[in-house]
Amino acid sequence: LNEIDLSSFLSRVGYVQQTPFLFSGTIRDNLLWSFENASETELWEACRLANAEKFVRKLPHGLDTVVGDRGVRLSGGERQRIALARALLRKPELLILDEATSALDSESEKLIQSAIENLAAESTLLVIAHRLSTVMKADQIFVIHEGHVAESGSYADLSTKPGGIFSRMLKLQQVAA
Repeated sequence: LNEIDLSSFLSRVGYVQQTPFLFSGTIRDNLLWSFENASETELWEACRLANAEKFVRKLPHGLDTVVGDRGVRLSGGERQRIALARALLRKPELLILDEATSALDSESEKLIQSAIENLAAESTLLVIAHRLSTVMKADQIFVIHEGHVAESGSYADLSTKPGGIFSRMLKLQQVAA
């Protein structure tokens, strides 16, 4: 890591946080913030990949719709999908999704999950999640407990591990659902 040029590295990373921040302005403004030279085609492609294209096209002014301060005129799921599209415009080699679906309703979560599945072939995804349904299709899961990796493996392996932390959390979430 000491030999990596930090600006070069950061230009290849996309990040979507749990509570996305949108700037007051239009959807276009928010998307172009991450890649100001994006073409119209690239903007719509990012929206398509993030499962945002359909709702954006239905808005009165499409990409030029004003979202309001912090995106107040959009639902939580819509804001999350715009934030994902913004990260995707950069065509990141590594996409970090930090609790990107935790505050969403079921329908929005499914749309984001679908987008994540579509991206898996194009980027390396690092998904940080407490909602275990988010990591069902992950190649590798790492369970962090008390600051250390306590378990690792596939969803199938960890979900059936007797006495495992992951399987215990999974059972708790199934009971709560």
